[in-house]
Amino acid sequence: MSRSSLKYNAAVLSVTGFLVKLIGFFYRIFIANCIGTEGLGLYQLIVPIYSLLVLVLSAGISVAVSRFVAEEMSSGRIKPGMKTASIAAGMVLAAGIIVSSVLVLNVDAMLLAFAKDLRARRSLIWMLVLVPPIAAGAAYKGYFYGKQQVMPNAIGQVAEQLSKLAFVVVMHPRFLGKGIESMCLLATLGLLVGETVNVLCVFCAFQYERFKLRTRREKDAGTGKLAVKLVRTALPISANRLVLSIIGTVESLIIPQRLVLYGLTFQESLKVLGRLSGMASPLVFFPSMIPMALATALVPAIAGAVSAGRYSVANRQISQSIRLTFVMGLVFTSFFAVCSNEIAEFIFPGMEVGRILHLLSFTGVFLYLQQTMLGILNGLGRESAILINTLTGSIVRLALVWFCLPVWGVDAYIIGVIIGSLITIILNLIEVSKMTGMSVDVGEWVLKPLSAALAGALASMLIKRIPGFSGQGGRFQLIVPIFVSFVVISAAFLLTGVIKTGDIKRWVQRRHVILQ
Repeated sequence: MSRSSLKYNAAVLSVTGFLVKLIGFFYRIFIANCIGTEGLGLYQLIVPIYSLLVLVLSAGISVAVSRFVAEEMSSGRIKPGMKTASIAAGMVLAAGIIVSSVLVLNVDAMLLAFAKDLRARRSLIWMLVLVPPIAAGAAYKGYFYGKQQVMPNAIGQVAEQLSKLAFVVVMHPRFLGKGIESMCLLATLGLLVGETVNVLCVFCAFQYERFKLRTRREKDAGTGKLAVKLVRTALPISANRLVLSIIGTVESLIIPQRLVLYGLTFQESLKVLGRLSGMASPLVFFPSMIPMALATALVPAIAGAVSAGRYSVANRQISQSIRLTFVMGLVFTSFFAVCSNEIAEFIFPGMEVGRILHLLSFTGVFLYLQQTMLGILNGLGRESAILINTLTGSIVRLALVWFCLPVWGVDAYIIGVIIGSLITIILNLIEVSKMTGMSVDVGEWVLKPLSAALAGALASMLIKRIPGFSGQGGRFQLIVPIFVSFVVISAAFLLTGVIKTGDIKRWVQRRHVILQ
């Protein structure tokens, strides 16, 4: 790829990445304030079930297609990758129809067994009906990721957020005053409309690509061989994503039940879940566009480098990505920890989200690192190691949540996430080091960023005590301490040399990690 193409792709993805997060941010604020904490809690009981199904069906397929396409492109072949994507989409669609049909016929039993609340029945049925085509769309997205062709997925993501927001804004008056069940359905339909529009955009782009290449002749493997190769590659990747999704699903289902043992009513527990999963988590995960983009782009980049024998290039990409993710994670962890109350009151006034946001902020850096490490090991073809390491950390995490939540309340969830993620990260770092010989510079990677984070956080807390910077006097006055704190924390990283000019350029080009 030429430098001009690189700059173009970087510019496109920088703009679209910002738009997607910005629109999604406003959507979450609107829907949270529209349906309330209990409605959001009910919604969060079934969303993990939907996410679990989509991930089971498509997670490994997307990455596998991306890798195959990258390998074929390195040899100058295009149509074999296109055929692989079509086969993958067909397999996912067929499997999805079978699974969804069985679950729709048993939806009441599933809700009673897992969610313990039949008010989400209509919402879950709609989710199950649309799972097959939405999951199948992942194969086409994987095709474009493998080609490092940015526009189709970028357009799809922006269209998803715009359509989702437009639907909810236009339709919410028809759902108001009809109870928690209807408000949960509103959020569900908004999600599904957005996902469907995204898939349609990418599918149309794929069909246009196929039309352009209809006369091109290239030899490829038979359908059966490609299907077998896909399954062999996708299964361990799917297993890893499945573990993560199961943990998330089980957590969402057991948190209300374990909080009841802590002393809360079931309705109070749903409100806590709504604040945790529907309000605080989206804020903490808002910066995750960078590590998630790195994880996606690193798969074809590293696979292509290894396939071409350019191990030094792959090693450089790996070390830069880990360091940048850690530094970025500490910047936002410090920011959310210092300004949790101000941010919560500005976005969700009167909903008591501040304390939960403060606690959850300390998980951000670990969750961001997990995303990046996932992309690195997938690119290196170490799916089995990912599965084992993720399973180890997840079991510890779930055990802490199960046993400690009735004793410590929601604090136990935070502790479980941090300890479980830390175990997984350490095991993944060991695996990468064994594969590449990469060494961790503790001073540059850990100690200096931590010092900058502490200095920035301390300076921000001191400045917030100065009259005029406290945010007292009204909701919009809260913007002052929020803005000042972010500037001060960022300045601490810049002045200490932890963030360099080159790092900023890489972040701007975050969504297109490519061989230099």
